[in-house]
Amino acid sequence: MTKKDDEVTAKPEAPIVAHDLLLRVEEAEATLAAIRAGEVDALVVSADGAPRVFVLRGADHAHRTLLETLNEGAMTISGDGTILFANRQLAEMLGRPLGKVLGASLRECVGPAEAGTFDALLAAAKGGSAKGEISLQQASAAPLPVMLSIRDAGEEDPTFTVVATDLTPLKAAEAALRQANDELEARVAARTAELVKANEALREADRRKDEFLSMLGHELRNPLAPILTAAEMIRVATHGDARVERFRSVIERQARNLSRLVDDLLDVSRITRGTITLQTKLVDLGTIVRSAVDAARPLVDASGHTLRVSLPAAPVLVQGDPTRLEQVIVNLLNNAAKYTERGGEIALSVVQDKACVTATVKDNGIGMPAELLPRVFDLFVQGERALDRSQGGLGIGLTLVKSLIAMHGGTVEARSEGVGKGSEIVVRLPHVLCDAPSAKAQAAEEDPGSVQRALVVEDNADAADMLSELLGLWGYDVRAAQSGEEGVSLAATFRPHVVLLDIGLPGMDGFEVARRLRATRPTSQALLIGVSGYGQEADRRKAEEAGIDHQLMKPLDPQVLQGLLERSKGRRARRS
Repeated sequence: MTKKDDEVTAKPEAPIVAHDLLLRVEEAEATLAAIRAGEVDALVVSADGAPRVFVLRGADHAHRTLLETLNEGAMTISGDGTILFANRQLAEMLGRPLGKVLGASLRECVGPAEAGTFDALLAAAKGGSAKGEISLQQASAAPLPVMLSIRDAGEEDPTFTVVATDLTPLKAAEAALRQANDELEARVAARTAELVKANEALREADRRKDEFLSMLGHELRNPLAPILTAAEMIRVATHGDARVERFRSVIERQARNLSRLVDDLLDVSRITRGTITLQTKLVDLGTIVRSAVDAARPLVDASGHTLRVSLPAAPVLVQGDPTRLEQVIVNLLNNAAKYTERGGEIALSVVQDKACVTATVKDNGIGMPAELLPRVFDLFVQGERALDRSQGGLGIGLTLVKSLIAMHGGTVEARSEGVGKGSEIVVRLPHVLCDAPSAKAQAAEEDPGSVQRALVVEDNADAADMLSELLGLWGYDVRAAQSGEEGVSLAATFRPHVVLLDIGLPGMDGFEVARRLRATRPTSQALLIGVSGYGQEADRRKAEEAGIDHQLMKPLDPQVLQGLLERSKGRRARRS
């Protein structure tokens, strides 16, 4: 082929090459125009091998000045995860040069196990933002816990801004906190175990102490009876020999002191173990006080004291155990005698009002310092005593007083203006209001021929009045209460033989009233007749469980009621 033929063959390809060159020139001109307009920050050049990112000098100056001051790693990534921009903090976090970070794929910096988490965050951030915890791999292959905050940049091509916050200090703090918490829990558990063990040891020691006190008290009582008997036999046998009588009186007096100490010891043991019980009834506190004065008189007289007693002229009625109340007064008088210098003065007074009965024992003895007053009723607590005071004591007398009065629903208070200025113990007991006819009925309650007492507990005033009138015609001494609380309170002093009880009382219903009446000694054996307007079988079962003897329906049939009362009266007469 000739040279001319070659030129003819090449002519058709020339326009194609020229067209390609023209397109490339136009693309280059457009790129240059975009760069001049500030629309391009970096170029990604694809060639043989990995793509290369070229950041134009000055194009990112404003952004970099801001982002380089951050403590977090900041970057811009493309939709496939390629890092288009990164600050130096991110490079330092990854342990890589900044040049090797740019152009790399953020996905490659995520551990294989968390690749799915990264993809989910990136997908969630499209058109918005997403945030999540993830681990990046440093150049040393060490994991770096970070919090990734991803936001869609809103570009036509998917582009995201990413902030990576290093969580290492937070994780270290959490680990330290967990370790400190674990150590604290371990110390608390160990201390708790020690306290539990110590508490168990204390309980065991307390139990053994109570058992020892109980055993000691019983063992000490055994020789006291023959000692006192022997002292009395000596008195009779010596026919009043003055010298022997002086020795004998010492034996008797000290044996009685020992007996009193043993009684206190046994009682405090019972109170500590919760085994002491009261046998309460309606009593005149004046009578108890006079008996207590007689019991305490030997010690008071032996100490050369003057004792003045002031009592109301009328009976002072309280609900209590006469033996225990006498023990309280005796302890207070003995305590005053022991802590008063020889030839002192002791005053015992009893006053009453509508709310309570107050018994006060006052002396002009050694008194008490202010710091002792809050503790004077504690077990084994005693005030200072002179060396020549020989009456002794265990420091449990006032403890018994407080415990016994509390069991009676009362209070005790200690007063003193200071050392050397005397002491005052104030006992307050609930006052039982009782008129003269009721008091007389109380004295004759066991006489089957005496007037029978009936209590009507009914909130309907008319019904209560009519029923009371009917019972009065039948010879009963009648009292009425319009509430369950009033009925229980009145029954304690009135001590009725018969109680007619409305079941449907407001507040405390008839079943609860019956249970309380059965639980107290004055009415435990009384005839309880329930009166109901309902008559359900469930009410009858409740009545039986509450201790109600008979259940009657409203309106009452007088003949039926009278028959029940007569049969009950006959049974009491036969028992007597």
